[in-house]
Amino acid sequence: MRDLLVTGTDTGIGKTMIAAALVTALRARGVRAIGFKPVETGITTDEESDSETLARASGERNVIAQPLLRLPEPLAPALAAERAGVELESDAIEDRIRELRREGYTLVVEGAGGVMVPLGWGFTILDIAQSCDLDAIVVARAGLGTLNHVALTVMVLRSREIPIRGIVLNGRSDLPDLAEATNPASLSRMLHGVRVVEVPHARVGNPVQSAAQIVSRLL
Repeated sequence: MRDLLVTGTDTGIGKTMIAAALVTALRARGVRAIGFKPVETGITTDEESDSETLARASGERNVIAQPLLRLPEPLAPALAAERAGVELESDAIEDRIRELRREGYTLVVEGAGGVMVPLGWGFTILDIAQSCDLDAIVVARAGLGTLNHVALTVMVLRSREIPIRGIVLNGRSDLPDLAEATNPASLSRMLHGVRVVEVPHARVGNPVQSAAQIVSRLL
């Protein structure tokens, strides 16, 4: 099983939930999967952090799977780090990924925001995906505007020859509007050979567990 990158077309679209669902789905298949988010920003004490959500899905808290940086301001990681007086190097992320692989894990690596958001000045999660040989899963909004955002993200990933495992349209409404209803078929026609799945907005139950059954189709 190849390691995965979970990236998105924007921020706040549910990448962490989908990453946790992928870890859950892999673990259900007997794969020793673990979630890893290299850097977190906008950290508060009011709610569970992204890395804590991934650790819960992984069923274990491995210290080397914790973020290299956890920063309070809700900004792009490069800027949040600069304002905090710290710096993140791409080598540090790559070393951590290699270390987790040596311990026998299959990785689900979660990016920050979209694929071109700077993790440090001079590199993005796109560079990490290429250097660490990750397959990409793109999380996007279900509604209007997502065709362009997904197509641009896929174009950038393909420019680096990064395999795309699939697109997850996250948060489909109970009563989808016309855009939500037609986007999956439109994307399938636009992006030849790329699988598209829909995850409905979860109002009750365990959203990670529900999503795991759907995203398992991409594994």
